[in-house]
Amino acid sequence: MWILIGFFFVTLLACALFIKFIPRLDFAMAAFARRLSPKAFPVATPFEYNKFALLRILFGLILFVRGLNVYVLLLEPERFSAIGLWAGAEMLAGAMLALGLLSQWTLLFLVGAMWQYGDLVVAKSTLGNDIGAILAVLLFLVNAGKYLSFDAILLKRLPASHVALLYYRGAPGANAIFYAKFAALASYWAVCVYSIAVHLNEPAWMDGSAGPLLLSNNFMVRWHEFFGVLFASSELTVAMTKGSLWLMMLWYPAILPFVLLGGLFRHYVIAWGWLFFALSLFVLQLGYLAEIEVVLWLALFWSFVGMDRKQSMEVLYDDRCNLCDRTVQAITLLDIFGRITLRPLSQSKPLLDELGLDMKQALTDLYGVRRQDRELFRGYDFYTQLARTLVMLWPLLPFLLIGRLLWIGPRAYRFIAERRTRLFGVCELPRRKYLRPANIELSSSCFPQAVALHVGVLIMFYFASVPASFLGWGGLPNLGDKAAQIYGITPIDVFNKTDLRMAENWFVLSSIDFDELVPIFAQDGSRMTMHNSDRIYFGHTLRFRRSVIGNKTCHFETWKPMFEYLSRIYLQQRQAAAGEYRFIYRQFHQPLVSSEDIMSNRFKPVTVEKLCELNYKITYRR
Repeated sequence: MWILIGFFFVTLLACALFIKFIPRLDFAMAAFARRLSPKAFPVATPFEYNKFALLRILFGLILFVRGLNVYVLLLEPERFSAIGLWAGAEMLAGAMLALGLLSQWTLLFLVGAMWQYGDLVVAKSTLGNDIGAILAVLLFLVNAGKYLSFDAILLKRLPASHVALLYYRGAPGANAIFYAKFAALASYWAVCVYSIAVHLNEPAWMDGSAGPLLLSNNFMVRWHEFFGVLFASSELTVAMTKGSLWLMMLWYPAILPFVLLGGLFRHYVIAWGWLFFALSLFVLQLGYLAEIEVVLWLALFWSFVGMDRKQSMEVLYDDRCNLCDRTVQAITLLDIFGRITLRPLSQSKPLLDELGLDMKQALTDLYGVRRQDRELFRGYDFYTQLARTLVMLWPLLPFLLIGRLLWIGPRAYRFIAERRTRLFGVCELPRRKYLRPANIELSSSCFPQAVALHVGVLIMFYFASVPASFLGWGGLPNLGDKAAQIYGITPIDVFNKTDLRMAENWFVLSSIDFDELVPIFAQDGSRMTMHNSDRIYFGHTLRFRRSVIGNKTCHFETWKPMFEYLSRIYLQQRQAAAGEYRFIYRQFHQPLVSSEDIMSNRFKPVTVEKLCELNYKITYRR
């Protein structure tokens, strides 16, 4: 382990020294960034660092919820063990990221400790952690915790603390952001290339049967029964699903080169990625992998919607009204992408003349002018348009639209607007508005550049380990590919024959005393609510369903400790009193639809068979 860590840091230091002392390398990388950045990662705002801050908050909330779902389904003694401490550490890390408190140190903890060691203790090490590491490195390189955070407050009061907090002096520049994005995209692409190399050796992928088998898998898909009926009733849907799988195989290796080419190639990669993540998020059940991938995709490719300053708005307001002044004060704070231009009425006579407004009209309402077409909005419509313009107000937009449909919103607004001076008074000395600086100090750190180079070097080691049996290459295990895993560049083999066959065998636990199913598996083998915990999923039920593949016998005695453990968690959640409780164990078996049938676009599900049913008791102590 220490040799691996040493190799990682020695090679990272070597990359940094090469950049510093080999000017040609530095120049070549800078030219590479300047040339490809507009094609691969175009951006419509100079305030992109605030986007990363928002995504940091979202990422932190995802990690907090994941940790919480694990923690609440631990037995009481486990909560005070190493398992509970690590699960609690993930919750704390997620909360700190969301709040922006010691963000850089938190990201280092997640990448270097939680996902390298802690999740092995908790028994929930997953691909989601590897993609999370790719995202965490990106957020670290762009200083995502430096904005919209508690760290920002601390830095404002103690500017010199940026060193202790691991932040650059100044905001990351365009080249630094390019290196961070490039490193993240290259890492994700490397994982996908490994995956496709493995899939080329899988008969189920090559003949397309993996597609229908995956979507009808009762362990991995929410609506498996629907897809099973759909495939059984239509040969066309079977053929289309097989075709989609083959298109997916083309997408994997195209991710990085097509994005760098830009244009339609880039749009193809982004659009197919969104389709894939939508499938993962709403159909497949992969832990929190889909949520993390969505945040990564936003970090890489969210560049225009809600940010483009060409679609900004000018706000005319009564700068002598307290309510208007407070409203505009809030608007300037929420305008994190600089899309609002303030026009106080006392200084905007030419603009009023242009819009055909007199001062009396302008004083009755807040007005907004959309810059691209000069359309005028007033009153309640102004607030609705403002919610469309400011990303921070997007969560309120559905409520404003509903308020308009029900006429409640406009009436409430009109009631307050007509009485605003009487209710809130006159402001003779308006508050100073917060305006985002036109000229932002940029960092001169070469660290993102060094990390991008380091990622590229480690990817070469990683590719040397990729098995390509179709080319007669078994891969070379080496220290470099292990070091790449710190960046989330991990050998993966998912949706393979083993994953697909996990649908064959399952168990159901029922409580006799409470006359209900233990919420692990339903009768059809689909997951129930206890699978919200990744520890239950990856650490227990997944191991069972993998280990019993091809073994059509009753497995109760072999796995009895796990069934008793799950039963105790159920009783703890039911807040059961101490005592003896009775349960029923049932085990079922259903062979997969034959690949020969799927190759002919036929889908004939096999009948489910109950292998065994027996009673057991456990003694529960609180």
